[in-house]
Amino acid sequence: MIPYKLYKGRRKTIALSFNNDVELIVKAPTWMKTEDVEAFITRKSEWVDATRERLLNARQKELSMRIKLESGDILPYLGRKLTLTVVREERSRGKIRQQDDRVILYAGYEADYEYRRSRLETWYRRQAAATLEERARHYAEVLGVSYGKLHVKDQRSRWGSCSTRGNLNFNWRIIMAPEAVCNYVIIHELCHLVHMDHSPEFWNLVESIDLLYRRHRMWLKQHGEELYII
Repeated sequence: MIPYKLYKGRRKTIALSFNNDVELIVKAPTWMKTEDVEAFITRKSEWVDATRERLLNARQKELSMRIKLESGDILPYLGRKLTLTVVREERSRGKIRQQDDRVILYAGYEADYEYRRSRLETWYRRQAAATLEERARHYAEVLGVSYGKLHVKDQRSRWGSCSTRGNLNFNWRIIMAPEAVCNYVIIHELCHLVHMDHSPEFWNLVESIDLLYRRHRMWLKQHGEELYII
């Protein structure tokens, strides 16, 4: 049996899913016995194996697309192409500075790939938080809606989401997409504050703000995986 992580809580049913590390996650009612949990997993083994293999293949493809994060590499940012410059020096903590069309990463001599990747992700997340908040406020005013909190996450299965409480969640990588595509994702989620579905009324509302939303939606389908280069 594939190893799994079990979380019990006040729920009525058992559910299976995988996290970002392709680990099997099991959520079950508090009263459910371990043998019953494993019996359920066994019954769903075909789905578990197929889903795990698909996610592992996708993960491997993602890793193969990643750039080396060395001087001269190109970093996409709202449709722009920023050139990365890595400055090696005696320091214990990395620092990033943007200068025109350059992103300068100051790192210690021993800083490996994972360290550089982590620092760049942190930088992207900060840029995304500020940019998405600014644009969400603008489009919320245009739509005449208000939202709760805005969170920047690493959602593997979606670019954005809107909770029933009115909170907005965005994948930080959307900041690497063209500006118009990034705006579309924001508008899409804000429109869910009016229509919590994908009904014709919902898409009409999206189109009233973004006339080219179909083009932007298609760009994500065709090029979304290209945003996983880090």
